[in-house]
Amino acid sequence: MIGVDPGRFGSFDRMTTRTAVSSVVPAVHEPRAVYSPPAMVTWLIVALLQAPAVGAGAKLFAETCAACHGSDAKGLNGPDLTALWAKGVSDERVFQTIRTGVAGTAMPRSTASDDDIRSIIAHLKTLAPDPRQTVTLVLRDGREVRGERKNEDAFSIQIADTTGRLQGFLKRDLRDVRRGESGASPIVIPAGAKTGGAPTVVYRDLREGLKDPSRWLSFHGDYSAQRHSPLTRVTPANVGRLAAEWTFQTGTLTRGRGFEATPILFDGVLYVTGSNDFAWALDARTGRPFWQYRRDLPADLTYGAQAPVNRGFGLLGDRLFMVTLDAHLLAFDRRTGRIEWDVVLADYKVGYSATLAPLVIDDKVIIGISGGEYATRGFLDAYDPATGARVWRFYTVPAPGEPGSDTWPAAPGAIARGGGGTWMTGSYDPELNLLYWGTGNPNPDYWGHSREGDNLYTNSIVAIDARTGTLKWHYQFTPHDTHDWDANQVPVLADLMIAGTRRQVVMLANRNGFFYVLDRRDGTLLLARPFTDTTWAHEIGRDGRPIVLNDGTKDCVPDQWGGTNFNPPSFDASLGLFFVNARETCAVFVPQPPSNTLGKQNFGGVVRVDREKAYGALRAIDPTTGERRWEFRLTSPAMAGVLSTASGLVFAGDNEGNFMAFDSRTGANLWRYSTGTPIWGAAPMTFMLDGRQHVVIASGTTLLSFALPE
Repeated sequence: MIGVDPGRFGSFDRMTTRTAVSSVVPAVHEPRAVYSPPAMVTWLIVALLQAPAVGAGAKLFAETCAACHGSDAKGLNGPDLTALWAKGVSDERVFQTIRTGVAGTAMPRSTASDDDIRSIIAHLKTLAPDPRQTVTLVLRDGREVRGERKNEDAFSIQIADTTGRLQGFLKRDLRDVRRGESGASPIVIPAGAKTGGAPTVVYRDLREGLKDPSRWLSFHGDYSAQRHSPLTRVTPANVGRLAAEWTFQTGTLTRGRGFEATPILFDGVLYVTGSNDFAWALDARTGRPFWQYRRDLPADLTYGAQAPVNRGFGLLGDRLFMVTLDAHLLAFDRRTGRIEWDVVLADYKVGYSATLAPLVIDDKVIIGISGGEYATRGFLDAYDPATGARVWRFYTVPAPGEPGSDTWPAAPGAIARGGGGTWMTGSYDPELNLLYWGTGNPNPDYWGHSREGDNLYTNSIVAIDARTGTLKWHYQFTPHDTHDWDANQVPVLADLMIAGTRRQVVMLANRNGFFYVLDRRDGTLLLARPFTDTTWAHEIGRDGRPIVLNDGTKDCVPDQWGGTNFNPPSFDASLGLFFVNARETCAVFVPQPPSNTLGKQNFGGVVRVDREKAYGALRAIDPTTGERRWEFRLTSPAMAGVLSTASGLVFAGDNEGNFMAFDSRTGANLWRYSTGTPIWGAAPMTFMLDGRQHVVIASGTTLLSFALPE
């Protein structure tokens, strides 16, 4: 037992004694402590007490598990079990997997007693390699960097240095790697400790957005949500030589969807979230992880089971912010992946979930909520980034007696289940201190008879005072929606010359097939024109309401995914072009009375889609006129986001898995790469690292990085 590392048993008792925060699984091994004599005595007692369990577990494992996983548990027909704890998997997760088995595999449900399963886990943890190792890296110029090794392969090494800073190195740039030096003290980074000399992110950095091309600090890159990079290293002339640098395989699965996040980048590290509430810190040079996090989710998720996706992190200081499928908001220490606080947003059992990337401003973390297909009431929240305390809440469906409540029926419960989710990250004007956010569909989706009226503030853009959470103005794109044409699209901010006057505007390509430009100070409608071939309506009246020609119950209109969706667009101010993936579809809606069962989907009808008439197109729109400047036609409707660059390029994807580059002036296709799986919801991002421009896209269950050859 002298060889047993007590740290490997440190989390075992969390299976029975858990708190609201400790129930969240740490993403990495706890730092090894420097043991004083009393601590050593405690360790010996723990080790001696657990010795019988380890011995019994070894015998049980040999009899029941070794045939598939190998006598050393490193895998034969079954996977390597010794790597689970290094990946952040908790004891309880392993316990439940053994107990319930893995559907669709040779892993059966176990009938062993709870004590027997725990003894097997205790045995496995003695076999698990301890990845913690103090190393000193000697650079080519003789400088030395000491830290704790987090990952390594034949070509690179990833460490956390003595300040907690995550750093990745290519071994070709190192003179030597010294390991486990005699007398070297283990490195301990206490939770919440300051980074000292290591770089950190302040509000000024977030306001400056993409001025520093070595960073991408928020979901959209900056508060305007233009997704336009100032980088010019990759150009129309050389983009044809763009080559894959690395691929990160998440190992997660999402039915019919995939990786929908945009990574954020700071100090050479990519922070990205994935399906089923996984998250990673990756070396941007190689794609190799520093740490991994996986949330232990309840088995009775509602909307979170229907759409088990996540769209990214927010960042401020040394904290990352992430929402979860069971409707929580988490704060991580970005250096270690440890959870610093965990707050509940809403009751997931009713139908709530959360999937968006938080938007972080000076002193608030802004989040929205998902679940509009359930009997929920949408809201937008602000939280204190230091403590997780809620600062304010704005409901997208007003309470009885509040402005807008007269657009709902007086029937009990109509407002409480009104929908209006806020599940896509909005934009922010720091000068006006206004948030711009799209709101979701009313509930039920297709059955409007039980909710007569315009149903404010669903299917709208709302401008919210970031200090107080109060509504400054709104514009409703689709009053009394019965097609699920929510307004959870990205509001893009810009300054435009319209009718000879420079206006501060917000632009939005809406799911109903129209492109809108509004004055972002007061919500005045400046332009509304179709950017698709929709037959639902051809114009917007003087009163700002669509003049409906076809309600879609007999003749085809855009399907429930709409003329575009949550996939982010891009805007190039120098060219005056707005780029968006448009969807051309044909569907007939058949409304049906819903059941209105709490915790169950509540669509209120079905949609019949004619797939033979469907196609997609990447379109460039002049936002001052609404005219299409060019388009590149796609085989099927696409759900991929868009990125433009100052060199005159547009990057986009399609549903066939092609990642493509276009001339932003003409729409000519200049380059493509087949990722092998649909690019669904994700948008590219780009950054400078080591003097080279990198372009990153999420596709399916992988993250891919591209650059010009060295």
